[in-house]
This record gives sequence, C-alpha cells and structure tokens, in this order.
Amino acid sequence: MNITKLGTLIGDWSNVNDELLQKIKNLFNLTNSDIKLDIQKPNKLSLIKTDDLEHYNTEYPYSIKRIIIHLTDYKPGHFYCFDNEIHTNWKAGDVYSYDWRTTSYASANAGDSDRIILVLTGVTSMGSNEFLARLKRFDTYTLELKENTW
Repeated sequence: MNITKLGTLIGDWSNVNDELLQKIKNLFNLTNSDIKLDIQKPNKLSLIKTDDLEHYNTEYPYSIKRIIIHLTDYKPGHFYCFDNEIHTNWKAGDVYSYDWRTTSYASANAGDSDRIILVLTGVTSMGSNEFLARLKRFDTYTLELKENTW
C-alpha cells in the first residue's frame, strides 16, 4: 500500500486545542514544520492531487516528511484514496505517512459525521527519526504531560 502505518498515539482526541497541537508538533520534532487540523464535513471531498512540498527543503526534498494523524475513528463513508488503493478502517490516534513525491491522494466524506485528521509536514531531524523509529518499534505512544511515555 502507498500509505504506511507508523504506530498509534494514545490520547484524548475530544478536545483538540493549540496546546495539544504544539505538543504533537514538538513530539515529532520535524524542523521547518507546519501542523494543521483538517476537518472534512459530510458531503465534502478533496479531488485527487499530488503535493509539491519541496519548499520545505529545496536542497534535500527527500528529507521532507508528511504525517497524518487520525483524530476520529473510521466510519462508513469516510475514505482516502492513495493512488489506486483505498485507505479505510483507521482508529483515532493512528499515525500514517506516505511518499508525497510519488503518491497522489484524494479524500471524501460520504458519511454522517466529521472526519478529522492532523497533517504534520516538515523536514526530518535526528530527533524526528528517533521518535518515528521508536513509534514503529513499540507501536504506541501515550500522550501525557510527562517528558517520556514509552
């Protein structure tokens, strides 16, 4: 599949605020990064496209990472298409990544509830690579107010 599950963040996704967004941004430790909340309402869609993210690091574009964190469980009618593959059945907190340079994607909400994700984009660092390796190894990370929750 063109999208890869990296692991799961365990946390309370019912109250997403600026403090939580900043905590997640710091946790992934990407440099020159942006984080955005993407709320797709019922009956809305995003046409297929391929992102051009090279402005994050024009000299080394392969160091740019796009991470998706689902904040709501999959429900019938919610889906993503990555090239010719359909992505469904995620759980809130699931963390995914895909190769933004070669993969086109689209999304749609034909369901009856909002589909909410965080999109984190930036340049990998030693810290981000270490966190992502640990997330893949241990599969889960619990979001708490302490320094390290492995």
